[in-house]
Amino acid sequence: MKTGRPQVLITAGNTRENIDSVRWWSNIFTGQTGLDIAYAISAVADVCLLTSNLEHVRELTAGTERKIEVYYFQSHADLMNMIPSRLSARKYDAVFMTAAVSDYIPDGAYAVLSRKEATDSRQEVWTVQKVQQPKVSSAHQTLAIIGKPTAKVIDQFRTVWKYRGLLFKFKLEVDLDEAELITVAQASREHSMADVIVANTLEMVHGPEPSAIIIDSHTTRKVPRSKLAQALKDELVKRLSAS
Repeated sequence: MKTGRPQVLITAGNTRENIDSVRWWSNIFTGQTGLDIAYAISAVADVCLLTSNLEHVRELTAGTERKIEVYYFQSHADLMNMIPSRLSARKYDAVFMTAAVSDYIPDGAYAVLSRKEATDSRQEVWTVQKVQQPKVSSAHQTLAIIGKPTAKVIDQFRTVWKYRGLLFKFKLEVDLDEAELITVAQASREHSMADVIVANTLEMVHGPEPSAIIIDSHTTRKVPRSKLAQALKDELVKRLSAS
């Protein structure tokens, strides 16, 4: 039901892709940033949260002071189906794409029978045997999982899905200083046609003072992790007021 409040879609958590029926290919992120943003923004907007963290789903469906609509996903394919479905069901004023989506999905398990260096020392010649099973055997001395690249979910919003609201992108890098991070993030924001990008490095995430950098076409500002959700809520309110 339309309430007159802004409508905001947030994705959070990691994607998990099946290697076999009992093993996943995933990453370390839990979706806490997305949940924090959802709570902060729910004070000024109606929020729909897509998350892969079942604990967060249980927390939100158990009843909270701020009502947040929540849906569960697991894989890249889930998001690629779920997001356009939500976009067609409701007009969202803003999207926060915080989910840590895998760049690759498993495309077969192989036992490595031999490896030898090629003429170029950066290359190797492998002899492998395909061993994909519902549960890949643990008897193989060396196992290789082939990764197949996925479509960039964030890049579908402006192109395939024709989304025209505010778009907030999130980007993590490793081993970059702040100047390099800003340069890389600004190019990434422009590539995805996002209004704002929130960037940090793994070192910034796990450092003594966790922080992130909020970047748009004109400004950059560094904020502590503890104040990020509030800062993004304020950024959203400012942009919606100006539109």
